[in-house]
Amino acid sequence: MHRRAGRAACLAFAPALLLGGGALAEALRDAGSGLSVTPPPGYAAAAAPPSGAQTARFTLRQSQDQDTGCTIAYVPAPQNALYTQEQINSRTRLPGWQTIERTRLAAVYTLREQSLFEQAGVAGVEIVGDLRPAAKLPERAQALRSFFATMETPRGRITLVCVAEKERFAARRPGFEAVLRGVMPPG
Repeated sequence: MHRRAGRAACLAFAPALLLGGGALAEALRDAGSGLSVTPPPGYAAAAAPPSGAQTARFTLRQSQDQDTGCTIAYVPAPQNALYTQEQINSRTRLPGWQTIERTRLAAVYTLREQSLFEQAGVAGVEIVGDLRPAAKLPERAQALRSFFATMETPRGRITLVCVAEKERFAARRPGFEAVLRGVMPPG
């Protein structure tokens, strides 16, 4: 399964939210990947330019979001085509796979919690973390908390990253979970 996200990809998501972007008040679908997202009430979705290995990327924000909100990205994983969704789900539930996800993020984030979820028949892992101080990051990054959700399918990997101020994170989290429920993995 796809594991080349690394430190650079982790650093790319949260600061990208700090840069902002436009929004549309409608469901979006990427024709190339098949990834789609239906924004929950109060959120608007917009296509965004993919970064690195990504072939699809969306942002979801509420009207008051300046440098917070969510980004969903899709990265093809042709090696996953060897497995059924059930096999991938079984692997996702293994402690070893979850350790890989934690390790991937722990280089850049102080991890606060982790849990498993299922969305549209795809198992995934949710992780909450705070960016570690780094010279490359704006000072504002230390005031933010991130919600990650990762899912893998036979076609690829979907990553959701939502960011909010630490003091508002608990109030924003139900909205982030609603964004996750609006993600439809490629079929």
